[in-house]
Amino acid sequence: MKKLVSLLVLLYAFAGAAIAETRQTVEIPGQEGRTLSGVLFLPDRTDPAPAVIVLHTSYGSVENFDEDYARALAKEGFVSLAVNYIHPSFGAAIWSPGIIADLAAVVDYLRQRPEAKDMPVGTVGFSLGSRGLQLAARHPQVKAVVVYYGTYDVRKENPRRAGRLPPSVPLPISAAAQVNAAVLLLHGEADNEVPASSARDMKAELDKASKKSELVVYPGAYHRFDRGPVAGARSEMSRDGYTYRKDAVAAKDASERTLAWLKTHLRP
Repeated sequence: MKKLVSLLVLLYAFAGAAIAETRQTVEIPGQEGRTLSGVLFLPDRTDPAPAVIVLHTSYGSVENFDEDYARALAKEGFVSLAVNYIHPSFGAAIWSPGIIADLAAVVDYLRQRPEAKDMPVGTVGFSLGSRGLQLAARHPQVKAVVVYYGTYDVRKENPRRAGRLPPSVPLPISAAAQVNAAVLLLHGEADNEVPASSARDMKAELDKASKKSELVVYPGAYHRFDRGPVAGARSEMSRDGYTYRKDAVAAKDASERTLAWLKTHLRP
């Protein structure tokens, strides 16, 4: 009972809809023989609906929160997919351009399904899920992008983490001029993993390219402000010394803005 109550509180911003959903485990053909796994939620409707791809953080795979988020979107009438987009073959190469190629195949997969046939697609990404910006620069049918506490220029944000990343590898900050979607950026002012200045830099690049975008910065909010520490963590401090703290006020506002953004920009 406590778990159910917690889930309802977590997703209360989506609670206005009465649409049920169907959950499916799916495998999606990527590029060069790769196969991506994911959890697909279908809304209880007979006509095709816009689709939303939920993109997990840099921890490597879909978290329970991501799956719950996708489920909530389906209850609002979207075909939603929480996808494991970093194929094991990439290993530590989490910025490989092959990831975007695979995600483009995911967009095509969703738009070929009868539930989302030829419908526009959006992304909601968390941290590394800022890759949705690069996907929107590659695939013209991605019409809406939402990024929570995104990493946009890891070479500047965290040179140590960037490591041996070759200069030729593109990052979200470099995709601004090619983005085909309306972009909503949500960031915590107190984020000590990816500074809010990075989100402001991303917004400036989108503005320079005359793209439809909005940036919301939440005072006092940290990285992962919508979900808090990683599952199993003993404190709010990550192993790298970053603060992961849930902020209920910021989380509520962000989910409400996300839903409004998707409903506005994913109209058929």
